[in-house]
Amino acid sequence: MPHENKEPSLDDEHRALEALFERMEQMPPPAPPEPNLFSISGPGQHENRLSDLMAIFMGSHEGAPRWLAKALVACLLKKGAFPGELEDDLLLCTDWDSLSVEREVPSSDVRDGNDKRLDLVISSDSFVIGIEHKVWASASYNPFTTYAAMIDAYQQPYQVRCVLSPLTQRDDVPVDWVCVSYDELITAARERFGEEVATSTFTKWQVFYQELLQHLHAIAHQDKAMIMDDKELTFALKHFAQLKQAARKLGLLESELVQQCTRTLASTLDISENEIIKSSSTWRDEQRVLRFSFPHWEGHNNQACLVYYPTSESDAADSESIGFYVRGYIDRQATSADLEDIAEDFMSTVPDTCSDACSFYRDGEPKDFRFESNKRYLVLDAWPHPYTREGALNALGDLARWIDQRLSQSVQ
Repeated sequence: MPHENKEPSLDDEHRALEALFERMEQMPPPAPPEPNLFSISGPGQHENRLSDLMAIFMGSHEGAPRWLAKALVACLLKKGAFPGELEDDLLLCTDWDSLSVEREVPSSDVRDGNDKRLDLVISSDSFVIGIEHKVWASASYNPFTTYAAMIDAYQQPYQVRCVLSPLTQRDDVPVDWVCVSYDELITAARERFGEEVATSTFTKWQVFYQELLQHLHAIAHQDKAMIMDDKELTFALKHFAQLKQAARKLGLLESELVQQCTRTLASTLDISENEIIKSSSTWRDEQRVLRFSFPHWEGHNNQACLVYYPTSESDAADSESIGFYVRGYIDRQATSADLEDIAEDFMSTVPDTCSDACSFYRDGEPKDFRFESNKRYLVLDAWPHPYTREGALNALGDLARWIDQRLSQSVQ
């Protein structure tokens, strides 16, 4: 007789998943990405602050090298932005020490009388380069005609209009403006860097310059940043079926938590489960929030919430690796209750340490409550006691009843 494939039992699934999780715990953490001075504590992707940094290496600061200005000129020469006869001479013959760069150069826009500002203007005794720096924002509404007139006013024999951007191509830039991508600029900068520093002593500028180039590269290639290293990818591919099972279990866990919360709230508030409005979302730090609102609370923005997240500090010891806290939202526009009075009542009636007399307690700090959205919403936070799933369900029901009593008093 042909061999019959036997469906794995639930116990078999659980044992396989537990073995998988044990192997995952034994995997070494991936190596962190190399830190960068400007990505950690610098300008991020802010155009103006990035332009300030670029200007340092273009001539805005006395004593700083003009390396980035030279790299940009090299890019523009390759793109044919300067006349062909300058190709061999411009980089060699320019007096780079006399180069100047201006930031946020103003020019009155004749169309509406407002000052329009060009991000960077590099000028020498023979050329001027006007630069509009765009990180990710659209250039569709920039007054390029006004910028061009401003560049013309420098009356230099050679003029270049340039848009500097992480993108290789842009459809929102006039045809007479040359697009230079971060990659093109970085390539030119790195090609020239060895020559620039070969005859000089080591200085801080070399470090800062390399960090800036690395930061620009990271901005241009943020969609290609490594998500998994090779070991993690190999592991995930090998155990894909079990990982899918684990993901399904997470979905079932949330569905079960929603159902248990619904039963608890319906029983506590003496309403039908069908009346309860449910939603969920993900917050920062892997926190999931389950939201519950009720028709008699005068609006869907008045809510009782259960928040859960991974932790190793559960009172349930080894049987749970999940943490909880409860939260209440009260909408000033959906209740006649005085939110300041409710906040004061919360601070005075809810204990600030865990107590067997109450299923939830405060941290004992001012952040136990706060107002959001221009004081429209009152937010109340509390910890369950005990710090377990069962304790969290009781805390959710009791916090909902506590809020319900305050809202009910306001309509009497």
